[in-house]
Amino acid sequence: MPVIQFDVLIPVDRATGLRDVFDRAVGRLVDGGRATGGSVTLDPQPPLADGVEQQLRATYREEHDGAELEDAAVARYRITVEGLDGSVNQLTMALSRILTPRADLPADPVLLENELAHELPATYPWAVEILR
Repeated sequence: MPVIQFDVLIPVDRATGLRDVFDRAVGRLVDGGRATGGSVTLDPQPPLADGVEQQLRATYREEHDGAELEDAAVARYRITVEGLDGSVNQLTMALSRILTPRADLPADPVLLENELAHELPATYPWAVEILR
């Protein structure tokens, strides 16, 4: 069973709340019959590969005009979904919307040529890996 693993730079006092949001999303999948079960675990101090935390901090600064994310640490969320009716990759992208708001894109194709101008920064910078 694949595991979707998000490493998220988040204020320490909000880490449990994010776990609860992921847990409700998994619950909606089960309630809607799109999965037979699932769970979410939070590791508030995971072992990280070299440079991961620095990269997430740099991403936050870059997307928030040089600001630092105060009282933040990298937390790991491991999401398992059993009996998934659909693609793990699609589920991963849907769950990433919890961390990065969807941009309102213009209908005009000319304005869409510069997609970067319409991107919104992540609420909390994150990295994801699917473990099989």
